[in-house]
Amino acid sequence: MLALFAAGLVALALLTVFAIELSNTQAKSKQDVEARVHERAVLAGALIDSLLQAAVKQLPQEERTYGGRRVSAATLTRDNGQSGAAYTVLLDSAGRVLAHSSGFTAQARANIAHSAALAMIRSGRLYALGNLQPYGSTGALDFAVALRTRYGPRILVSASKPNNLQGFLTGDLLKIPGVSGSHNYVLDANNTVLASTNPRIPVGHVFGTAAERAALGKRSGDVKGRYYDQDALTNSTWRIVLTAPNGPLFASISGARKWIPWAIFVAFASVALVALLLARRLARADDAVRAANDHLEGLNTELAVANAALERRAAELGRSNAELEQFASIASHDLQEPLRKVRTFTQQVTVIESGNLTDKGRDYLERANNAAERMQKLIEDLLKYSRVATHGRPFTDVDLTELCDEVLDDLGAQIEHAGASIEVGELPTISGDALQLRQLLQNLISNAVKFHRPDVTPEIKIHASDDEEQIQLTVSDNGIGFDPQYSRRIFRVFERLHGRGEYPGTGIGLALCRKIAERHGGTVVADGMPAAGATFTVTLPRHLPEEIVVSAQPSAEWAEQHVAA
Repeated sequence: MLALFAAGLVALALLTVFAIELSNTQAKSKQDVEARVHERAVLAGALIDSLLQAAVKQLPQEERTYGGRRVSAATLTRDNGQSGAAYTVLLDSAGRVLAHSSGFTAQARANIAHSAALAMIRSGRLYALGNLQPYGSTGALDFAVALRTRYGPRILVSASKPNNLQGFLTGDLLKIPGVSGSHNYVLDANNTVLASTNPRIPVGHVFGTAAERAALGKRSGDVKGRYYDQDALTNSTWRIVLTAPNGPLFASISGARKWIPWAIFVAFASVALVALLLARRLARADDAVRAANDHLEGLNTELAVANAALERRAAELGRSNAELEQFASIASHDLQEPLRKVRTFTQQVTVIESGNLTDKGRDYLERANNAAERMQKLIEDLLKYSRVATHGRPFTDVDLTELCDEVLDDLGAQIEHAGASIEVGELPTISGDALQLRQLLQNLISNAVKFHRPDVTPEIKIHASDDEEQIQLTVSDNGIGFDPQYSRRIFRVFERLHGRGEYPGTGIGLALCRKIAERHGGTVVADGMPAAGATFTVTLPRHLPEEIVVSAQPSAEWAEQHVAA
């Protein structure tokens, strides 16, 4: 019972870790979506900045045009008209006006004094874009470039109307992928909209409420059911802001999809509870058997009384074992039924919702389906292990050479896939349970093929030696081997020396081999070294002990079933 209690605590701990990991995975999925949104903002900003860098290529020409001792207003007016700017002004390094085009009003002169673009040029930038400043009915955006002339540094400032830049800015915003209902903006430092994909928020709109200013003071966040993320543009006071409704954006971890992994978790927890109840029933039965044995050892009464008590206890144990066998059969079905449903439902969700599932969602369903498949395999292997002694067939003469050929034929696909080379020596005929000996050979050969080294052709040798007392059957390989300190541990139930992701299996195969060998009165041992292969030796007695011969005879129930069949 203490072991059962410990197993329950372990199961509870594993389920708790699973729940925490599931919650962390969903949080990580949300973080991944947010990271992709920010990457889109960064890429869009880089695209816009690359277009603005075209101004740098014009610097040599502008330095020649505006690098003379004197620059006329006519030259600036002419160039200003070609570019479509509101006005253009040439400044010296101290900010004094050297020349200006038409349109350079008192308002424009005041704008120069507060130009953020001019401040960035003085900090060492080659070019810079400033905020939207008042000018006429639409306002103007300062674009400043630094010029190096033989008469000293100069600064050329052009003021563009917002609609001159709106076209290519909005075009770039429309190229940014997003979910239904997404809107993208370009804002200046004063939260004024310079470009927008939202018809309800045009150019010139100012996000000026306290809540809007507080939200835009952060890089990202949620406001009224919408997620936003922003990134600053290089050499400007501008920034790109991407917004999207939370529902479509986080669709893979919201709504029904959010609860599918938890429903699978509840199903696994239910299966674990059934398994613990079964283990509790088996533990109670085992305690009853031990109590019966202790009671029998302490009997010192008359032989007749002892025999009568022994017969009663034997009958009770027979009924108990029959009930346990029936219970194990029913439990195995009841355990596998919810697992089949889990696999069916996950496969149906994958097919029906394939168009709506993200890669993460599809990955979750695939992992759940694989986990259910592994648990089904585990239950089947546990039943095989528990029935070695109770469901064995009578011993007959078994030709190991013929049996080995059949096993190699069954494993043909696995052997061909691994490119393995199999060498089979002369094998004897022995007395045993043909089905169980076949299982033993199949497990040993399958392991030899499975645990091969990468880029090394698997070489497997199957040989036998015998004398008057015993027969030794060996299966050796040149695979990954193992540390000799684990030579006994690998025969325990559920023992694995490698992760499930490296090599598939339930950890019961070698334990089943040991139990089959023991039923035949023999042993199985392993010898190996890391990266030097492994050798498994099955030793069986040539002359079976009487108790083994008797136990190998078919029971009356077995005989009735097979005669009827």
